[in-house]
Amino acid sequence: MQETKCNSTTLGQTLTKAWLGSKIVAVDALGASGGLTIAWDERAITLTNIHANHHFIQATFHIIGTNVHGHLTNVYFPQEAVNKIDILNTLTLINSTRIHPLWITRGDFDMITKLEEKKEGMNKLDSESIHLNNFIQNNWLIDMPFNNGIYTWNNRRTRTHQITSRLDRFLLSDNAIHLGGDIST
Repeated sequence: MQETKCNSTTLGQTLTKAWLGSKIVAVDALGASGGLTIAWDERAITLTNIHANHHFIQATFHIIGTNVHGHLTNVYFPQEAVNKIDILNTLTLINSTRIHPLWITRGDFDMITKLEEKKEGMNKLDSESIHLNNFIQNNWLIDMPFNNGIYTWNNRRTRTHQITSRLDRFLLSDNAIHLGGDIST
């Protein structure tokens, strides 16, 4: 989950009541924005090597009873372009030394990769969009389309003043196709 907009203590209390036996790692929101968490069932999956800051949670996972190991990253990007680029570079660096080839990353990247991912407003690709495209390509990631439409954010205005964009992403390392099964978002 991203944009929890609460502190990790409140989130932990809520999740453990709603999902008995769940474990969580969480990062507090900064004021009224942000906040991240990863929740899991220890009977099905183990998470180790957890690294968390206000913009991402990174962990190594193993699905119990299988040979599936990988790395999981949940992100919440800031609005400032220079910070977005720094986070992309940090994620690339962290994952350049990962011990398992499978990488799943998802969350609010707050960037588009092409003009078709934005409707209305200023229609141009910023430098951060180019960096996101390079990040996806250089890390051999697949940008999974969403089953329920292209846009994941809107400014909550009406008609001619409404802006919609695809800011959330679900990225998989290209070797995920070897797992088999149906992968959808």
